[in-house]
Amino acid sequence: MSILITGGAGLVGMALRELLADLGRTVVATDAVSHGRNDPDLIIAQLTDPVAVKALFASQAITAVVHCGAISGPMLARDNPNLVVDVNIGGTARLMDEARRHGVRRFVFCSSISVYGSVGHGRIDETTPLRPTSVYAASKVSGEALVDAFGAEHGLDGVSLRIARVYGPHRRGNCILADIIRNDLAGAQTTIPCDPAFMYHYVHVDDVVDAILTMLDAPHLPARRYNVGGGEALTMPQIVATAEQVLPGARIAMVPGEDDVPDVQTEFDISAIARDLGWTPKVPLARGIGLYADYLTQAAEAK
Repeated sequence: MSILITGGAGLVGMALRELLADLGRTVVATDAVSHGRNDPDLIIAQLTDPVAVKALFASQAITAVVHCGAISGPMLARDNPNLVVDVNIGGTARLMDEARRHGVRRFVFCSSISVYGSVGHGRIDETTPLRPTSVYAASKVSGEALVDAFGAEHGLDGVSLRIARVYGPHRRGNCILADIIRNDLAGAQTTIPCDPAFMYHYVHVDDVVDAILTMLDAPHLPARRYNVGGGEALTMPQIVATAEQVLPGARIAMVPGEDDVPDVQTEFDISAIARDLGWTPKVPLARGIGLYADYLTQAAEAK
């Protein structure tokens, strides 16, 4: 019995593969590219290719799917919205169709905090209206709707995780935390354009994969969507102060500007997943920056 992981060469996918391997679980990992790694266990397949998607299920007894594969953020493919739609909506529908045809027990969809859009001040919980401000965010809203529809119409047992800003090993997209650490290693300054009152919601990848494992192993899912975050809402000055405590030599300057994803989201409520399934984050930002710094230091020394 195998767990299929899409986006298996990405940030969440790589961490999830490592965790499941440690637990002795059988994994089938796929991604569109290998990102230059020597990864013989990774199956290269495009979710937009129906033949390739069918083949993922044909040779393995897939009992669960974790769908991390996507155009993975609102800052990516901004000039190619059709690609975002084809991959994130069409690919998700194609994957769910094969999952239901093969009697998959559980389908975990990695959605995003971006589905809420620019909420403004106030608490964001799973009942907050969705007002996406990017095609990427809209594609995640559509993916969640597909999870609901395939469950209602075809009995596919699915859940959507609305995940905050993920950081940690194997992240390839823009990440201020990675920039701070890499610049510190190089003896360079990090300059961060920001609004000092803007709130950030970071979550370490280890907490994300722990939440996914919780979804895979739960005998019953009380709800079909859950917020997943690190439990800390921090401004950039607070993030910088934390980074400077962990990396005493870091040189960081903040200048006027705005984040790449300027949706205003002040309080991200993760109490539902704690109440229903007992999951809480275990990696506060200070510890997470330290873990990330250790990884990037080792990676630099290995070159």
